[in-house]
Amino acid sequence: MTDVSKILVLEPHGADAFVGESPLYEWGRIYGGLVIAQSLCAAMRTVDTEGHKIHSLHAYFILGGDPKEPVRYEVDRLRNGRSFSTRRVVARQSGGAILNLSCSFQRDEDGPDIATSAIPVDLTPPEESQKIDWGIGVDARLEHESTDPARHRVWTKFTEPIGDTADEHFAALAYLSDTNPMDAIVAAHPARAFVGDESDDVKWDDVYMAASLDHAVWFHRSVRADQWLLFDLAPHQLKGTRGLATGDVFTAQGELVATVAQQGLVRVRPDGG
Repeated sequence: MTDVSKILVLEPHGADAFVGESPLYEWGRIYGGLVIAQSLCAAMRTVDTEGHKIHSLHAYFILGGDPKEPVRYEVDRLRNGRSFSTRRVVARQSGGAILNLSCSFQRDEDGPDIATSAIPVDLTPPEESQKIDWGIGVDARLEHESTDPARHRVWTKFTEPIGDTADEHFAALAYLSDTNPMDAIVAAHPARAFVGDESDDVKWDDVYMAASLDHAVWFHRSVRADQWLLFDLAPHQLKGTRGLATGDVFTAQGELVATVAQQGLVRVRPDGG
């Protein structure tokens, strides 16, 4: 697939099954955020209770996906309730399952709206932040990176046209949500000192062999994923070869729209550190 606008497009492929395609990413595998987003799109296509919107998803990465092969998304309707709907999605290619995702939808209910997380102060605007040559469908700008304390903040937005429905923007946010958790994890890694910046010869992949293991997103409110969002992530634990990062997603106006978490595998290459 070369048309980036089809990233969030699925074709029906039987009862509660859909097929999606992937661009050819430079690292040779399907971007995990794409499989998450397309899995969520598949689940959304089976939720027909009016007013039910996604509020959380939890995914396990099983195998790296081949971008030259379509992905089949099989949806299991676990629950259809008046307040909540629950779905399970298995993403498959010829080699087997590549991702397993569970997600839940809720009807809006009246109640308090209180955010105890706040957007960092004195932020560098996205237009003045360092542009990252990151990947297809994403405009990403590094706003802040530090190792003591370990922190990783990125401005990002979906670059292609998105429809006006809340579901489409939730799916685009899911696509973006895999942008920088691994960078936050390795910010605390002892071998991080061996990695240079964009202009240096020693790159991230020269030092680490890394892969996402599991991923979660909690959606707090509707969002425009084609406008700048700040992903503010920090690592919490590195133990052996596993690390965990969590963080918040804010609009440029400081409104908290989502919280993300990811556990990743980080191994130092034999000649990387």
